[in-house]
Amino acid sequence: MQKTNIYVLKLKRNLIPLIFLMFTFCLLIFSKTNLPAVKNGLALFANSVIPSLLPFFIATEMLMHTNIVNQIGYMLNSIMKPLFNVSRSRCFCFCYGINFWISSWC
Repeated sequence: MQKTNIYVLKLKRNLIPLIFLMFTFCLLIFSKTNLPAVKNGLALFANSVIPSLLPFFIATEMLMHTNIVNQIGYMLNSIMKPLFNVSRSRCFCFCYGINFWISSWC
């Protein structure tokens, strides 16, 4: 009886990798029909996702290398700590993420 329990646990643990392996195998078999979809997906990524996120990444890196992040975190700590339980060092990242989320709607 205990051997069957071990096999069941091993099957549950290996189920997701087996599904991904099967998915990859199907992609290789039917690659002729998938190539146009892959090209369209990469073109969409290169033409819309990268240009929209690049300014966000550049601005974030520039602000992280200055002392502005600590000063903004210090100013927002009194508001953010009671509302969201966010520490002073994470206030700027939280506000910047909310700002990016709101600006993406406009």
